[in-house]
Amino acid sequence: MQSAILIQGFALSRSRSAIQGFALSRSRSAIQGFALSRSRSATRFALSGSRSVRARLESALGERISAPFTDIERRVLETVPTGIAPLDALTGGLPRGAITELFGPPSSGRTSTMISILAEATALDEVCALVDGNDAFDPKFAAAAGIDLNRLLWVRCRKLEHVLKTTDLLLQGGGFGRVVMDLTDLPRSHVRSIPLASWFRFQRTIERTPTVLVVMSPESIVKSAAALVLQMEMQGLIVRSRKFGVRRVNSLFCTSKIGNSPV
Repeated sequence: MQSAILIQGFALSRSRSAIQGFALSRSRSAIQGFALSRSRSATRFALSGSRSVRARLESALGERISAPFTDIERRVLETVPTGIAPLDALTGGLPRGAITELFGPPSSGRTSTMISILAEATALDEVCALVDGNDAFDPKFAAAAGIDLNRLLWVRCRKLEHVLKTTDLLLQGGGFGRVVMDLTDLPRSHVRSIPLASWFRFQRTIERTPTVLVVMSPESIVKSAAALVLQMEMQGLIVRSRKFGVRRVNSLFCTSKIGNSPV
């Protein structure tokens, strides 16, 4: 009888230890899992916070410094020609999967450069899209300048909200070699109100695709979300890129293919 009691007591002791050990193991796993979950959440929060701080700092410095930050995660693997030989020789072409910003005052050559970019792309059998901010595109002029209109989707807008939504849909849908946002005829106050987060969202959408997003505006608005910046001037061109830094060309070669005055 005594041995039976000892055996039962030993079994009870072992069962209690096993239960306690199992509970302790589960509690440790829960603690570790909670800590891992908190660390991942903290990482995501830190990443989100850093982007928010970056956007605020860049907005504050935007009037004095055009692109104070560089996105080191960008990897441009391929470029495509603009159709303007001197510009291609200088920049190597437009980077795929990235944003190219093209800006400058009227009569600086920005429109004819955009026309050349689309003409070159359609000549290579690529389908392109033009999001026209204020219905200013002239298809007859474009066709005479070499754009294959059968390979161009022309979206006519009149409000900035429509431009942003349309561009977002086109980039999400994919399939376009070039997508051009023409913001030149919209009020500058509206264009300046575009948050930096919108440009980074566009950048993330196309970064692993063959699409080239060209943003054409009267002044620099894309900031460091752009991989290549072409600043058109009356007497020259300033090129900003992560590959070449800042370079200035003191000659105006981006002239219209029709007539003698650049647009």
